[in-house]
Order: sequence, then C-alpha cells, then structure tokens
Amino acid sequence: MLGRTAVSYLRKQTQVHILKRGFADQVAQGSEKLKLSFATPTSALRKDASVDMVVFPAATGMMGVLPQHVPTVAQLKPGVVTVIEEGKEDKYFVSSGFAFVTQDRTDILAVEAVRLEDLDKEAVQRGLSECESAINSASDEVSQAIAQIGVEVHSAMKSALES
Repeated sequence: MLGRTAVSYLRKQTQVHILKRGFADQVAQGSEKLKLSFATPTSALRKDASVDMVVFPAATGMMGVLPQHVPTVAQLKPGVVTVIEEGKEDKYFVSSGFAFVTQDRTDILAVEAVRLEDLDKEAVQRGLSECESAINSASDEVSQAIAQIGVEVHSAMKSALES
C-alpha cells in the first residue's frame, strides 16, 4: 500500500493541465471569414470558401460556427446545413456525416447533400409513407432498423421543407 507522500507525489506527476476556452470571445485580426469545405463522397460543394458563418444539425442540436470557434467534432443528423456568405444563405439538406471545426476552418463531410430547393415535397411525402409502411411490415430487426432510418430522414426533409 502506498503512503500519503507517495500518493501526493503521483498526483502531482500525473496532473494534466487542460486549456479551457469558451465561446469565441473575439475574432482575431484578419480572420473575419471562416474557411469552409463541404463535401460528399461524390462532390465538393464548397472548397476552402470564405464564409461568414455555417449552421449545421449536430447530434447534440443545431450548431452555429463563426471564425475563432472552439475546436470540436460533431456528428451530423438529418437536417439543414446553412452557409451564410455576404448576407446570402445557401441551404442544403444532409442525411448524416461529420463536421470538424477548428479555429480557422470548418470541414463538413456529409453522406448525402442536396440543395433544399431541389427537394420534391411530394416525393418526400411518398418516401415517408413507404418507410412507415416498411416498419409495420418488417420481418426482422435489420429491416425494421433500415425502415426507421428512412422515416427519420424523410421526416427531417419534410420538416425542412415546411420551415
């Protein structure tokens, strides 16, 4: 058994100093823009674009990113990514993916992304109905899980189109 002196010594030797940083308190000189790369496996929607802000649907909730944001990694859930550039908003629906945020850039890697204006409201409703039917008729857990994912994605598309 270790004595008090040994335990105290070990605590001092193993202390980790963690730098704590809150929300972006101030924007550093010359970095009023955020570098954004936004891609899917088949296309690059934005590559090193200078934007004012990006908002995306993280698994923990909607997340807005400005220059000098706290570094983070976020899993994307189905929803709308909004890119704000010089007062103009471009909106894309994403099914899932990840966002990597550093102080000077954000990289969004989506499994699928489509401009919100390109979604067909009737096709989304049909897809939602088909997925809901598939849940009820699923014969095994895998089929039911696949149908549930379809319901979640189509429901998010429907909500995005209604807002």
